[in-house]
Amino acid sequence: MRKLVTLPKPPLARMSVLGFGAHPTTHEYKVVRIVYQTYPYQHELQPYVELYTQGTGSWRWLGSTFPLYCFIDITHKASQAFVSGAVNWIAEDPRVSVGYRHLIVSFDMSTETFSAMILPPALADRERRSLSVTLFRESLAMLCGQQRDKDDCCMWVMKEYGVPESWTKLFSFRLDWPVYPKRTLGFMKHNNEVLVSTIDNRLLSYDIGTKASVDTGISGHPSSFHFEPFVESLVLVENKNGFVDGQLNPL
Repeated sequence: MRKLVTLPKPPLARMSVLGFGAHPTTHEYKVVRIVYQTYPYQHELQPYVELYTQGTGSWRWLGSTFPLYCFIDITHKASQAFVSGAVNWIAEDPRVSVGYRHLIVSFDMSTETFSAMILPPALADRERRSLSVTLFRESLAMLCGQQRDKDDCCMWVMKEYGVPESWTKLFSFRLDWPVYPKRTLGFMKHNNEVLVSTIDNRLLSYDIGTKASVDTGISGHPSSFHFEPFVESLVLVENKNGFVDGQLNPL
């Protein structure tokens, strides 16, 4: 439809992580912004939280409501997944020096509150940069890249949202050096193919069934690739003043 809304500049112009979703009943789009006060992190200081709501067309300050002692890495692109009315990110608990350090922090678009969930124990010691969160067939899913000489690429799905005991491994695979995947990006909707970025800067498509990999011909640093599942919606993008027309320019 070539309709867009330009968000106003937020009041706190600092380092931040964004989350995009919608209210489950009013269907208003919302953007939550987690603003860090210091860099490098001083974990005793909670970040500030700002919220943009489509109907108001402005940012609203929610204060220091982000869970204490959790942080989301802003030095790399933080993956997110909107599931069951909540935005989900991978976070860390810096108090844990050994073992279970990773967790998922969620922001409920209806109650405008945060909560935390644990990850599968098998992912406790994985390298942070190899982990990403995504949406898989309306379920929350965790993707993990392959670490050299150990572990596999894998995908875990939370079959019942909010219930950590429902984490289930959907698949795992391994590719040999020097092709091994640094990051698992996403699962194709209509087939068994997984997109992975490799240590030698390639983007591959791997078929879970045939165990064959195909080079897409696209190259780039493993951290430069980003994957988002497409979800159809009939909700119109509109602000309090109506639509804002814009020409979408191809990249």
